[in-house]
Amino acid sequence: MFPNRRAAIAGKSPAIVAWTNRVGSFELAEFGINLAKTMSDAAFIDDFLARSLRSAQSQQDAVWTLTAETNWEQVWARVEYHGIAFLLNRHSRRICDWPYKLQERIAEEARLIALWETTHLNALVRVIDALADAGIETVLMKGTALAYSFHDEPATRRRGDTDLLIRPKDRVRTRMILLELGWHRKEDPHGLYYQEGWLYHSAGFFVHSIDLHWEPSDRPTLQGSLPINAFFNNRIKVPRLHPRAYRPCSALMIVHATINQKWHALFGYHSESGRLASPKRLIWSIDLSLICQSMTVDDWHELETHCNAHGIGALVAKALRGMQSDIHNAIPEESLANLEAQPLDADVASYFASSDSLTQFRIDLKRTSSLRKKARLIRMRAFPPRQHLLEKYPTAKNWPTAVLQGRLLIETAGRAVRKVGSR
Repeated sequence: MFPNRRAAIAGKSPAIVAWTNRVGSFELAEFGINLAKTMSDAAFIDDFLARSLRSAQSQQDAVWTLTAETNWEQVWARVEYHGIAFLLNRHSRRICDWPYKLQERIAEEARLIALWETTHLNALVRVIDALADAGIETVLMKGTALAYSFHDEPATRRRGDTDLLIRPKDRVRTRMILLELGWHRKEDPHGLYYQEGWLYHSAGFFVHSIDLHWEPSDRPTLQGSLPINAFFNNRIKVPRLHPRAYRPCSALMIVHATINQKWHALFGYHSESGRLASPKRLIWSIDLSLICQSMTVDDWHELETHCNAHGIGALVAKALRGMQSDIHNAIPEESLANLEAQPLDADVASYFASSDSLTQFRIDLKRTSSLRKKARLIRMRAFPPRQHLLEKYPTAKNWPTAVLQGRLLIETAGRAVRKVGSR
């Protein structure tokens, strides 16, 4: 059934392992049991990739244990989704028995990522320098902060943009500086209230992107767990990127990564191939593992204190447990237990209970601090930019914007009436 039956069942429960060791593949087939089919193709490949990463990072061969029925292109699709091509290529001698075409595709992608990293860094450094010269404080978030703070090789942390946080008062000046540097603003369909996208064409090779934030999260409910002042008050230098580059403290980076992962579990992950649905990516588990390895006792205490103050501890603990299942990295059990024991903020729990955007909007409106901000939220919800509408209604690309907005208003009103009627 498997080229290497013992390797193929690695990671299963001890009972299954013991039982499978007592019987052969013939007996399993006779009972109509096929372990490869007990999970979806994608989940089975994901399990194989996680085990392969653990082996490679332990300086052991990541033996190809998938069945002959598994096409290498299926595996490549999952490698691309998980953002681990560059990392696998760094361990190329550990995957030497993998299909040759898959190894070639991984190597080709790694070369492109390395080129992207170099050109992206050049464009980003000019932005950081210009903003610092103008007295504008910045904080790098998520992928780029992780790449240059925790990964041995920044290109390992595959990403499509840089998330850059500024203070709300600096928005106008930042936009002017970006325009002067040759960047142009885009109608970003993935940020609505507190962020916007900017693009830069790099010498004909790549179009680089900065996701400019003036709140760490675009959603008011989640801003309670990610207070902007904490990002600036505790920012840490990132000298590997630039002497004037900064990131949040490690505790905030773990909280932010947790919320990001939870969000994508509900709404999917936007990639070059479109929006992909999956609860997590292996590169996110690697991120969390690297942050945890770097943390001191004080850092863990800071994480516990922050999570307790903002009612986010249970979600963070779940994300860390998920990382452990993927990477098998040891982290302080006492801290995990303390995080798991903390009560979860009721609004945050409701926010992530389902993917219903109307429910989330109601909670966002409740958590928004001023009448002016509430009015802005209502206006943006009722009349979003065209790109947002086209993402929601991809078959209506020829419709006028006003008609699309009217359709959205009618559908939203209908959903609200049905919700009230069902109570």
